[in-house]
Amino acid sequence: MVKRQVSGYKILLGLILALFIFNDVSSRLIDIIQSNQPSAYHIATGSLGKLIAYFQQNWVAYGTTLVGYLVVWGMLVLLVSTVMLLSWGIVSKKNYSKAIKSPQIHLAIFIMVLFVIPLNQIGFKFPIAYYFTVPKTFIDPIGQPIIGIGFALVNISLLLLAYRLRFLPYFAITTQQHLKSNIQHSWQQTRGQYGQFSRYVGQIIGLTILVMGSAFLLQLVADYFLQTSLKRYVANNLIAITIGYFYFATSRICLLFVAKNQNNKQRITFYWPMSLALVAIFVGFCSSWTSGKMINPPIKSYLVIAHKGVSSEKDAANTLLTLGKVAEKKPDYVEIDIQKTKDGVYVLSHDSRIKSKGGKNYKIDETSWHDLKKIRYEENGRIITPTSFKSYIKHANSLHQKLLIELKINTTITTAELKDFQKKYGDYLTQNHAQLQSMNQNAIKRLAKYTNRPVGLLSPVVNSVNRTPFNAFYAIEYSNANANIVRRVIKIDKKLYVWTLNSKADISSAYALGVTGYITDYPKETRALLNKLSQHPQYANAVWHIVMLQKTNR
Repeated sequence: MVKRQVSGYKILLGLILALFIFNDVSSRLIDIIQSNQPSAYHIATGSLGKLIAYFQQNWVAYGTTLVGYLVVWGMLVLLVSTVMLLSWGIVSKKNYSKAIKSPQIHLAIFIMVLFVIPLNQIGFKFPIAYYFTVPKTFIDPIGQPIIGIGFALVNISLLLLAYRLRFLPYFAITTQQHLKSNIQHSWQQTRGQYGQFSRYVGQIIGLTILVMGSAFLLQLVADYFLQTSLKRYVANNLIAITIGYFYFATSRICLLFVAKNQNNKQRITFYWPMSLALVAIFVGFCSSWTSGKMINPPIKSYLVIAHKGVSSEKDAANTLLTLGKVAEKKPDYVEIDIQKTKDGVYVLSHDSRIKSKGGKNYKIDETSWHDLKKIRYEENGRIITPTSFKSYIKHANSLHQKLLIELKINTTITTAELKDFQKKYGDYLTQNHAQLQSMNQNAIKRLAKYTNRPVGLLSPVVNSVNRTPFNAFYAIEYSNANANIVRRVIKIDKKLYVWTLNSKADISSAYALGVTGYITDYPKETRALLNKLSQHPQYANAVWHIVMLQKTNR
């Protein structure tokens, strides 16, 4: 048994490297696991019976996938257990065995992963938590300052709770007590340490603000004085360095949970801070390269797409009422959502239900068009009625406005229904030079057989990018876009659309990555900014946005 505690600096340095290696290895392993699953394009969505039969036929593949995920979890438990035992100075085969087998250890690590999910939303690099983060588009609508402050306070409270329970794994290994007793014991041992916790977290917050603020200001100077190629060079180096900082900060937070003693009594010399800085920068460059957090040369050809048929977030979405207004802004495409009624009529709606002014809910696929068109509902302060897709596309054709149409398809849709869609609307789609997209991969594959229009895969996360002829483009949530995906899509001669880009920072970072389509609630303002960036590229906004807000698993 190792009876002497390993110094905090050595553990911190090793943990920075270990976190990157774990993130890289686990992400590659998960990619292999997912690549060996049956393609989502082959999942039978023609009927519920076919869907059940499909999973019965492929249960071995999905069972193997589950085993693979358990291996990844076991690797995480081994990593955390190693750090715990080293920091406590109780490394031995017996204690390793206890740690790996202890349900209390697994529970503590699971709670830790849950508690740090919000931190992974803003650039931190905790293992596994990446796969549970929420796309930023879904968070933006509630991004009011007061909500942000409340969110931050809740997250700090969770970290404090984890801090008070940090001795739980230690007692799980060194005692024979039950979970309840160990929780009570940890709570007693950490009593009165709020000041120590506040200093620890405050240092990380302050340093994060200093590092990211400095990177932003340095890039501003580079944008003002340097040529375009040198701007990108500076930006990519700053991205790598700041990613390295977040590996350092993540390691500090990890030690907050697992180290027995938060006070490092080792004498500080020049050697250790310099070693930590060099290791963090090395890891940052490796991470930025492998994860695709790099700025590509800008492209001159891009598409501006009006999200939900609006030219402002204040407009009523998916309505004939706003079509003329948005067409005046001259987007390349107007994106709309359509759903099928009970009697086979397609109507514009993002949600599967419509709540009438009287408070009654109507499920679109269970309501006939005859009844649905009489409903009055409120959208952004306006009282409107549902719009039929036929009326909308006919008016769009008269305005010479192209459409990007999302088919909101349920889990199952028959080939006969897809043929009927093409029969009803195919001529209008061709006249309109429209494009179609859907999250239902199997439906895309079947629909492509009957339509001459480009069809694309829509997804809030990154799906497999391949050369399938029926998939002309990919549309993903913008915080999941990165340079690797852009390069892969361009290499196979397809396009990448990202949604929903409303702020200057979001648009600037997407431009820096080289995406093709910008789905936005503000098409006029977005085009003006893109025109400005194409003439005078600027990367200061892109640097902090790519580092802190774009999701990568390394």
